[in-house]
Amino acid sequence: MDFLHSLNINSIINIVLVVILVVCGWQGYKKGIIMGIIEVLVIILSLYGAQLLSDTYSYEVIPVLKPFVSGYMEAQVENTAYKEMGYEPDDQGKFNVDRSLSDLLIENPGMEEQIASATFKSLGLYDSMAQTLTERTLTYSQENEASLSSSVVTITCQAITWYGGFLLAFIIMFAIFTIIVNLPNLSFKIPYVGIVNDIGGAAIGVFAGLLFCSIIVWACQFAGLLLSEETLRGTGLAAYLMDANLLANYITL
Repeated sequence: MDFLHSLNINSIINIVLVVILVVCGWQGYKKGIIMGIIEVLVIILSLYGAQLLSDTYSYEVIPVLKPFVSGYMEAQVENTAYKEMGYEPDDQGKFNVDRSLSDLLIENPGMEEQIASATFKSLGLYDSMAQTLTERTLTYSQENEASLSSSVVTITCQAITWYGGFLLAFIIMFAIFTIIVNLPNLSFKIPYVGIVNDIGGAAIGVFAGLLFCSIIVWACQFAGLLLSEETLRGTGLAAYLMDANLLANYITL
């Protein structure tokens, strides 16, 4: 019990990630090099397929999602803008401002980036993702001559549908490919070099585990309200994976 009480969120995250690496390494040790390579290819293929499917179909969901997001996000943009401009809320948390946000932005040029970034961070997005969406918001606003609030709503809907579609597609494709690969129940091993199979398979298994851990860490950048970036960076392995960004070549929002 003392051990459990001594654990904090950073320790738990480290333990979970290490367990994933150990389990994947053990599975690779049992399967051997060839099956380990196939498993890594399954992960990469699932990532590529999920990216392709999300890029192709996620935007079709935006018109359905937008009515549910627009009201909340427009209020969020306004409240964030007032805070960034130095206004203080009253006891009920309301900003008694007698001018529209568009008028205030005209009077305070160049604040769009600051407001958009602060808005996305208020949703719990990590700094790098908030910056990416901020740049897309400003580009969308300029190209479509749209207001800041409208642009933030649109980019938020794009991010939600893409993120949800990507994770769902990855899980489904990985499950299907794994079933197909394991359906024959075959065990491919290089003959007469058992130790090479074992050690090589374990190493490849650990690499597969790193990919799984990288996917988990990548997914966390959208869940800052539950797990802050500071908390995640306070863990050794997670911080390394965030900086290494192993999935940069496979996942592009």
